Amino acid sequence: MKRLKLAALVFFTSTVTALAQGNFEGGLKGGATFTHGHTTIPSVPLSASLAIPQLNNQNNGVGYGYSFGLWGRQNFNKFFIQVEVDYNRFVLNQKTDFTVPAAVAAVLAGQTLPAQIPASTPASINTVSESVLESVNIPILLGKKWAGGKLRAFIGPNLLFTTKAQAKRTSTATILSLSIPTPETTSDLKNPNPQSPTESILEVKSFTYAAEIGVGYTFFNRLDLDARYAVPVGGIYKNKDITGYLGIATLSLGIRLF
Repeated sequence: MKRLKLAALVFFTSTVTALAQGNFEGGLKGGATFTHGHTTIPSVPLSASLAIPQLNNQNNGVGYGYSFGLWGRQNFNKFFIQVEVDYNRFVLNQKTDFTVPAAVAAVLAGQTLPAQIPASTPASINTVSESVLESVNIPILLGKKWAGGKLRAFIGPNLLFTTKAQAKRTSTATILSLSIPTPETTSDLKNPNPQSPTESILEVKSFTYAAEIGVGYTFFNRLDLDARYAVPVGGIYKNKDITGYLGIATLSLGIRLF
């Protein structure tokens, strides 16, 4: 929260300074986010003898979210600096298949293993998940204009302050010819249950940062169409053993108010 207040103060101060100097423009923006990626999660012990193996979550289609906020741009002779305050929703769809002993599958399904099935019998598990992260973002972008100021390109850091993070999962375990579906579960990844090893390992950071690059085009000297791509290079999870890739594309339309 202290970092968010400091970033907001920097944005406010820079805006006031730029207004005093002139050649400043700003307004509102909104659009859609498109998220994709893959994640490798290390093995999680369930007990002294049982464990979930390493999970390799693969991308399961593009996740659609939204973005809206304020922007301010100070123009100089050969470049511009743009600062924004946005609220964003990112959706990541993933799937994974793995094999565990039937005893582990029963624990994950929250059911009792039938007596006729040995605990060591291989069980195949298919899991589909939807992870949602909402955050206040503050991009600080350095850019350049061409074509009389209509065409823009920019790059810079994006500061992410997480306000909400959760994951929904559904799984199906297949043991021999027996299929055991698991009801959909929802986990709070910002404030995970400390008693749940599968939740606590996925706790997300309250603050991280991304590298962002994009292009834009201005219509009628007032409407800005932007396409950008960001990668959270600061990492999303507190557990540094979780690896993978997360890419976020955003398409937005902005209107200049002054």
